[in-house]
Amino acid sequence: MNPIDISAITSEQLRAKAYLASFPEYYELASVIENSLWHNNQNVLDHMIGVFEGLEKILKFENVSNSQKSLIKKYLSEVIGNKTRLEILTVATLLHDIAKIDVFVKRPDGTAGCPGHELIAAGRVKNFAERFDLDDKAESYVERIVRYHGFISEILNLMIASGNREKYLTIFTKTVGDISIELILLMHADLLGCDLEQGDKKGYDDRIDFLGWMLQKQLKEMK
Repeated sequence: MNPIDISAITSEQLRAKAYLASFPEYYELASVIENSLWHNNQNVLDHMIGVFEGLEKILKFENVSNSQKSLIKKYLSEVIGNKTRLEILTVATLLHDIAKIDVFVKRPDGTAGCPGHELIAAGRVKNFAERFDLDDKAESYVERIVRYHGFISEILNLMIASGNREKYLTIFTKTVGDISIELILLMHADLLGCDLEQGDKKGYDDRIDFLGWMLQKQLKEMK
C-alpha cells in the first residue's frame, strides 16, 4: 500500500471516510463516546475530525498580522527529517487521541473519559510511521507533539488558576523544547473541536486568549 499523502488530507475527506481502508484505526474511534465538560456525549471520531477542521481554520492565520503570518508559514515549512513541520503537525493532529479507544472509562456518575491516552498514543506513533512515510526524525517529532498535547492543557489550567502566565510559559517552553508552536496550534484546534465553549464559555475564552498570548510571545522570540 502506498503511503498516505499527508498534504492531501482534508476534514471533508476524513468525514467522508476516504481513508477507511488505509487508516481504519481512526474510524474505530466512533465507538468511544466521552461525556464531560469538554465532550458532551461526543464520540472521539467526531471530535478528531472537528480538531482537524479547526486546524484548517487556524492555518488561515486570519487573526495575526501579515508579517506574523509569513513568519509562521516559514516556520512550518522547515524540514525535519523527511517532512515539513506542517506535515508533522498534521500527522500529530490525526494521531493525538488515537489511543482513547484503549483507555475509555465510564464512571458511575455518568461521565466518561480516557485518562492517560496521551502517553499511550505517543507510544503508538511508531506503528504509523510507515503509513505516513515518516523517517526516524520526523517520527520523533510527531511522537513528542502527541506526548505533550495534554501537558499544554495542564499549563493553561495553571495559568488560569495562578494568574502567572510568564512563569508557566517558561516552564512550558523549557519542557517541550522546539515544538511549542505546534502544541499551541494543536491545543487551539483541540478547543475548536470540543464542547467546552458550550459548557464553560469563560473557561473556553480564557484558554483561547492565553493561547493567543503564548503564540505572540513565541513569535517575538523568533524574530
